[in-house]
Amino acid sequence: MIKIRKMSLKDYKKIKLNLQDEFDEFWNASILKSELESENSYYIVAVDNDEIVGFAGILVTLDDSEITNIVT
Repeated sequence: MIKIRKMSLKDYKKIKLNLQDEFDEFWNASILKSELESENSYYIVAVDNDEIVGFAGILVTLDDSEITNIVT
């Protein structure tokens, strides 16, 4: 069963190597880490049997929200 929860820095460390190979030039591991540490960004992970199978994030500014990425 897939569970959805808030992404942590521990989760980031687990997926960091995949990001270097599979993301484009802008959405690299360091950009994701800075987004994850931002108080205006919110990230969740999808976990299946202790394996991260996806994640998504949004950026909230004043009264506006933007989906920053969805990865499976």
